[in-house]
Amino acid sequence: MKAPICNVCLKSDVLCSGCEDKLENGEITETDVEVSRILQDLSKEHASLRDSEILKIFDMDNVIVIITEEGDGAKVVGRSGEIVKKIADQVDKSIRVVEKAPEDIETIKGLLSPAEVESVNTVFSPEGQSKKIVVDDDYEGKINLSVGEFEEIIDEVTGEKYQLAFE
Repeated sequence: MKAPICNVCLKSDVLCSGCEDKLENGEITETDVEVSRILQDLSKEHASLRDSEILKIFDMDNVIVIITEEGDGAKVVGRSGEIVKKIADQVDKSIRVVEKAPEDIETIKGLLSPAEVESVNTVFSPEGQSKKIVVDDDYEGKINLSVGEFEEIIDEVTGEKYQLAFE
């Protein structure tokens, strides 16, 4: 399994100097460490996790979002969601697994599910160009991420500025 922390740290209770530096610099978080180690432990009984790649883990108010490499989402979810249920039990939060796709819109759809993206528009402002994602306002409050949390995650995952609007 490939995770935000190195293989040595996945199997140890302490962090190596390299991962400790990443933690101090904000490249990884305590949640990255905790969830990566939980997944490593679960890989002993769930072989599908052994060849999966976890890119980043976000700890939000209501949910932990696990970003995987394309094609690894189902491996992390497990059959009938059994792996994410075990993670959720250990961290006492719901879990959302999203694959990082080559096209930003696919990653966005994963984050916003069950909401459907109605449109993506380019917005020009004095601060520069950004993109606005429009979702039907019936879904407001149903995606377990706030607008700010969504924008933070999608900015870090894609490197693009997106604004979320419910209309």
